Amino acid sequence: MEEKIRTEYSLDLGLEIIALDLIKENKYCLIYLGGTPVGPRIIKKYKGEDTSLVKMEAEALIFYHHLAKDTEGSLIDSGEPLLNEEKNLLCIGFVEGNPFSDTLYKARKNDFLRKQCVRSMRTLGKVIRTIREQTTLSDQTTSPFIFEYFDYCSTRLEQIPFWGKMFFRGFASQAREIAEEFRRQDQDPSFIHGDFVFKNIHVRDERLGLIDFANANYRSHPLNDIYNLRFALDNMLLPKNFKLDLLRSFFEGLGDVRFHEIVHRFYYEYHRRRWLMLKLSSRNPWDIMQGVRGLARFAGSFDPKVVNG
Repeated sequence: MEEKIRTEYSLDLGLEIIALDLIKENKYCLIYLGGTPVGPRIIKKYKGEDTSLVKMEAEALIFYHHLAKDTEGSLIDSGEPLLNEEKNLLCIGFVEGNPFSDTLYKARKNDFLRKQCVRSMRTLGKVIRTIREQTTLSDQTTSPFIFEYFDYCSTRLEQIPFWGKMFFRGFASQAREIAEEFRRQDQDPSFIHGDFVFKNIHVRDERLGLIDFANANYRSHPLNDIYNLRFALDNMLLPKNFKLDLLRSFFEGLGDVRFHEIVHRFYYEYHRRRWLMLKLSSRNPWDIMQGVRGLARFAGSFDPKVVNG
């Protein structure tokens, strides 16, 4: 069976695949690690006949390819992807390195790695600023999906047994009010990675590589990625001073970029509610414990003091 699939994918992509190992499956696609004469590749086979998701990820990867070429070596380039839209098949260059999350944990007792991580955060800030500068769409509005998912997360939180009634009563109606106030600001949207967390950032020496653009969106806002990263960092068991150094360096890289308070509030609440929903509705006791810890420490209601660091 593996040989048949390998032969089929080789023909579909126009690239000889000499090894193929399934590494992950979700409701959208199968993800393989493929061996080829030109090196390892990630191969994604999207399910069903709808090609919108595979096209969106391919477009995002092409954008990242050009972005990496323009960063004077600070970003690891995954190359231009191979796309067979008819077959819902995508081949992606392999980004070498270790997940940034692993490096951060190793850095707890390693001063050299700590300094490297702080420098890497400054690079990430610069990347976010560059993406905003290159992709702002002054003639577009924020993607409807953003508002729909915000509403979904808020509603689901209200419906979670025990936690919903105790902590999240009225969240759905409040979400609509926040979204309406956000819309009135008429924000110009721009490209986001969409799953901007440390496991999707690879580190190799002083260079960084971004992976997994399946949730990329051309009509969102940099604060979407920024608050996603902040909640991921807040949830990590790292020394407080180390976290502060990481955030400070990130915002130094981002530079003097300011956004209206309601934009901060919208995307902060968007990721707070998403994170809490995923944790507190999980059947995994560890996830639930993380959710409870977050509620008590860093996942409270929006505080204007979080704005710009």
